[in-house]
Order: sequence, then C-alpha cells, then structure tokens
Amino acid sequence: SVFTSYVKAFNKAHSRTGTLFEGPFQAKHVDSEDYLFHLCRYIHRNPVDSGLVINPGDWEFSNYQEWIEKRHGALVDLSFVRSHFTSPTDYEKFVMNYEPTPKIDVALKRFLFD
Repeated sequence: SVFTSYVKAFNKAHSRTGTLFEGPFQAKHVDSEDYLFHLCRYIHRNPVDSGLVINPGDWEFSNYQEWIEKRHGALVDLSFVRSHFTSPTDYEKFVMNYEPTPKIDVALKRFLFD
C-alpha cells in the first residue's frame, strides 16, 4: 500500500500514469543483519563493478562517503553503521575487499561441475 500511495502521488505531481518500478526490479525480503550489510556493500560497489568509477566514493549519487564519514549528510544513521563496524576504515575494507562472483558465460556452463 505504501508503494501504491507513493506512485499515485508521484504520477499526479508529474502528470503521468503507470507504474514506477517496471522491468527487472523486485522486492526482496531482508531477513538478517548480515544480508542487509551485504546489500549495502552491493549498492555501494555497484558503480565500481559497473565500470562507472574506480572508487565507490567517486560516485556522487551514493551515500558511501557518509558511511565512511568523509562527507556529512542527513540521510545516514551512523549508529546503524557503527553497530557493525568499529571504524569507517573497517567499512571501507568490507566494501573494497569483496570479490563478486564472476558471471559465467552460458555457453561454458555445460562444462562445469555442479
């Protein structure tokens, strides 16, 4: 109901119709704190893994710099970040030392063992 109300208000404000979240987007149930932090890391790494920037802090549309306390914004609950990481450097290491699973070409999958 939250999404429906938001979409109706957004569409009215911008004189448009239809859904906002189409295509490959979907809701996922976050059932653990570990999974939540993995998602945060994934979001912060996404511009790097997509080849848009070299460092997550270079992506101006991210709150990564707030997480590592290099920029002061109002949209980050630092107590949430600090509850899992003892320092901004620890979160930087958590983000930068992650190796995403490489994507395997469909044609090569038949040669792999399960």
